[in-house]
Amino acid sequence: MRVKILYPIMAVMIGSLASTAYAAPAKRFPPKDECLHIDGYFELRQKFESIVQRRDSKALLAMVNADTKWSFGGEEGTQTFASKWKMETGKTSPIWAELDKILRLGCTNEGKYVTMPHFFAQDIPGKQGIGSTALVLGPEVKLRTGPSTSTAIKAVINWEAVELGEKDPSGAWTAVKTTDGKSGYIRNDYLRNQTDYRIGFERKAAGWQISYFIAGD
Repeated sequence: MRVKILYPIMAVMIGSLASTAYAAPAKRFPPKDECLHIDGYFELRQKFESIVQRRDSKALLAMVNADTKWSFGGEEGTQTFASKWKMETGKTSPIWAELDKILRLGCTNEGKYVTMPHFFAQDIPGKQGIGSTALVLGPEVKLRTGPSTSTAIKAVINWEAVELGEKDPSGAWTAVKTTDGKSGYIRNDYLRNQTDYRIGFERKAAGWQISYFIAGD
């Protein structure tokens, strides 16, 4: 009798352990600066941070050259950049908000380029297509059962890569799935698509120049 009772219990326990053992672990991508070993990078970082903090349009444009690319459609050059980002508006140009975000997310070295943010160049598990993956921005970000702060907290996410689903009708939340199989909703404020804006710098004879500032893939 004991054997008959024990076997089902053991089967449930083994099944539970197996499902736990084979769950993909969460992969985290906290901001990391992998460019510190590059000669001249520290000076570049200081200069660029200062330009962004001051909202100095003139200094930013001085880092642009005729070959600087602004889209995958072939747009390049200083004038195209200035027009695209409404640089004539000075401190109210929309570029500063983008650069503020980028500066907080680290740096990676891609051949001759210094690229920000770090997350863009990482190999993300479960990636299924262009724009399908995002980084959860920060520790202790709440994954909720529904698109509202009034819904239950399903998990707490820490700088994890997640697969993106549909946006809710309000446009403020997105359905996501973590690498370890949890599904729920996260506010868009806490998500950064892997193909969002990134900036690349190249060291030339005249000093560090911006080689590209693009989004997409």
